[in-house]
Amino acid sequence: MIVTRRWLEEYIDLEGISDQALHDTFNSIGLEVDSMQRHTMPEKVVVGRILSCEKHPDADKLNLCSVDVGADAPLQIVCGAANVREAEYVAVATVGAVLPGDFAIKPAKLRGVESFGMICSSSELGLPEMGKGIIILDKSIGELVPGKPLRDYPDFNDTVIELELTANRGDCLSIRGVARDLSAALDRPLVAQPQPKPETLPLGIARIVDLHTHGQIEAELLYDYVEKEALRLPLLIELRLAYVDAWSESPLASHLAYATHATGVILRAYDAGRLRDGEGRVPLELEETAPGLVEVRSAGRLLSVVGVTASAEFTADDESRELLLEASYIDPERLVPAVAAAEVKPDALYYRSSRGSEPEIDLGMDRLMAECSRDGECRVSKTPLRIETDYEARTLAVDTARLNAVIGQEIPLGTVHTILKRLGFTIHGGDKERFGVTIPRWRHDIRNIQDIAEEILRIVGINNIEAKPLAFTEANRLTESAKRFRIRRDLRQEAVAAGFYEAVTYAFADRKKLEAYGFPVVEASKELLNPIVEEFNTLRSTLTINLLEAAQRNVSYGKRRIPLFEIGSVFDRERREREKMTLLWSGDAEEPDVGNQGKPPRIDFALFVRKLGSILGEYEMTECRESNGLIHPYQSATILLHGQEAGWVSKLHPSVAEAFGLEETFLAELDFDALIPPHIDAQPVSNFQGTFKDLSLLVEKELPYGKMKKALESLEEPLLKRFFPIDRYEDEQLGERKSMTLRFFLQSDEGTLSDEVIEGVMARILETLQSRCGAELR
Repeated sequence: MIVTRRWLEEYIDLEGISDQALHDTFNSIGLEVDSMQRHTMPEKVVVGRILSCEKHPDADKLNLCSVDVGADAPLQIVCGAANVREAEYVAVATVGAVLPGDFAIKPAKLRGVESFGMICSSSELGLPEMGKGIIILDKSIGELVPGKPLRDYPDFNDTVIELELTANRGDCLSIRGVARDLSAALDRPLVAQPQPKPETLPLGIARIVDLHTHGQIEAELLYDYVEKEALRLPLLIELRLAYVDAWSESPLASHLAYATHATGVILRAYDAGRLRDGEGRVPLELEETAPGLVEVRSAGRLLSVVGVTASAEFTADDESRELLLEASYIDPERLVPAVAAAEVKPDALYYRSSRGSEPEIDLGMDRLMAECSRDGECRVSKTPLRIETDYEARTLAVDTARLNAVIGQEIPLGTVHTILKRLGFTIHGGDKERFGVTIPRWRHDIRNIQDIAEEILRIVGINNIEAKPLAFTEANRLTESAKRFRIRRDLRQEAVAAGFYEAVTYAFADRKKLEAYGFPVVEASKELLNPIVEEFNTLRSTLTINLLEAAQRNVSYGKRRIPLFEIGSVFDRERREREKMTLLWSGDAEEPDVGNQGKPPRIDFALFVRKLGSILGEYEMTECRESNGLIHPYQSATILLHGQEAGWVSKLHPSVAEAFGLEETFLAELDFDALIPPHIDAQPVSNFQGTFKDLSLLVEKELPYGKMKKALESLEEPLLKRFFPIDRYEDEQLGERKSMTLRFFLQSDEGTLSDEVIEGVMARILETLQSRCGAELR
């Protein structure tokens, strides 16, 4: 995007702002300056008024001009430009002037005729190329006074700035858009743009243009009708268009380009004379042929695709006397994918509309009509035709604390509001903690609080933000669901490592089987209304029946070793859901191989509970308190984890095993919630050597180990780190007693234990077991 300082000053007061300050401001607000060039007129280049122009006596292509430059007598200057005959005021480099390229002006004799100066073209003055011939001055640059230096005319001494815009900043593809950003950065208001009222026609446009729409049109359109006798192009417009690399020889094309570059509105002109039908009217039909593609047709002939392209056949030119002017806006987020899908070939204006043109289309039409009426003989219709959409502005809720956290520094709320208002945002509410922001339509790229923070940050200036070490702030993502997922995953991996295979069964079961084996069933009022099959007529209340059925199928396939597990949901009488883990091992304990000579041992209770330990970690077993038809009355236990009941483990009842056709089979069913480990505080590890000591004791045959365990835990001996049974022995010679051997691990955190200290601890342990459990040293 190319802008000039003088053009910007039509929209914002830049008094007191140097070019360097302007350069730094642009860079700080994200409009990176790619280049900046100051154009200054050389000295002794003045306004000249041609008094007469005659052919050179000895050269057909040269003209002999008498030029008033404010001196006592006019200058005689020989000029070869063809358009000098049409000129009145010109730029004259007088003798002594040094033009760009170190071209010094001196008295000369051309074909025998003396010449005292040079009438200059734009390129000879160091300005951009503006066609062939000399530059012709007019009142658009100010009052023309012969002899007045051109460097005294501000528009000839301008700064041209080329800005590098990011793809989302289509709102700055205009002088007004850039000025809007400067307004926020410099805290200066935009200057109102008074426009002269053009001469109007006696008839409204509706008497000339017959407009029809088909369906919903998702675009903004404005049409005006102009009768044009002549259209002149003032030097100021030519000069500015040349500065921004948009100069054209066509006055109409130049006026359209000038208004578009100034306001950002997409403007097109059609030749209304070529569009009139047999009744002298101009028919227009608008239809959205695909989401984002709006076609404009006249009597079936395609005029344009809004924001994309226009028909060259009906585009107006300088010879057109009747103009149909069109200003348009279409949402780029709808337009771009539609154009890509339809493979429509766009023209030059698509670059603007695809990045987001100015949605306030009246600005562009008013500017165009004002310039055309001021510099030409044009009459416009009284009231334009308008197509509008039901646009709903996007509003964001902004949390002030979060906004400052994103920026990295607290910005006063008043400053935040001022910046946003300058940028065209609307503020709702005055709460210090939260406020609402309505996004202007031209900022379609603003989506979230991070985008708002970026707007604040670039206007405040990144250099004005205090440097801080990089820090990441992240909310706790370890939710209860994530925690359960991780534990479920870990249990699966441990079960597979222990030799089990995961089974996935239906959440349904046979109600009769559940009742037959003593499991609860869902109340009749909450039962399934439409079971998928008769065998699955209720929700399961246990996983064990499903796994037994799976094991039965494996037996029919010839499997002799069947280790299965499942983690899944079960349901109580009220259909409340909870999660359980069930494990089953039936038949051989291992695969047949050389080591077992093809005769693997059968699974037994001891091996099964060891496999449970490899999955669950440390756990305890007590007398079984579960009651159902699957449990063996003599080989079953309640499992305790972290001191809480977690489930049960049992050998499958022989009658049930026979019913399912299974051999030796063991089961365990656990509540998943009980498997979730509690928070465990880390304990210090001693640097000193520990020692193991064994005690063999005689106790009553019916005495459970759990009672001995409770007695030892009540001792609260700090040197006793852990203990566990290692042997149990019964014999006729022992009568009603049994031998229990316990192993104790003793360790100190402060030093190596002496024999005296060890003996003292063991004595206290023995005394406790003797008094609490009736134990005797064997």
